[in-house]
Amino acid sequence: MRLRAALLAIAFACLSIGVTAAASLRVAPVNLEVAKGGFSTKLMVWNTGTAPVRIQVRVYLWTQQGGEDILTPTTAVVASPPIGTLKPGGENVIRIVRVASTPVTARESYRVLVDQLPDAKAAKAGVVSILVRHAIPLFFDP
Repeated sequence: MRLRAALLAIAFACLSIGVTAAASLRVAPVNLEVAKGGFSTKLMVWNTGTAPVRIQVRVYLWTQQGGEDILTPTTAVVASPPIGTLKPGGENVIRIVRVASTPVTARESYRVLVDQLPDAKAAKAGVVSILVRHAIPLFFDP
């Protein structure tokens, strides 16, 4: 029984180490609203870890149908830069810009996805890498 308890304790310790290492990507704010007449906003990203983190930022049109989220690729809103690497302890500003030529006539809803990309050099056989994805709501008001 003690051996089982010791093995469980070791397993949980190993799991918590992996989760801590994976949770090094941070974003703010967690809700983006662009006021009437506005066409851009910014998103801050940080790497709080000790290794570089590669990120990709994409914007999707966000609708809901039957209680389910539907994300549709869009060219109406773009993120700049859409891809990059954050040094350990580094930060970056991501600009989110509505580039559509049509005016906003009703509230437009989007999701900004910030994904941590896998590091091929850090891949190890038999080890599952947990990557971080942030899905930030973005709204443009008429």
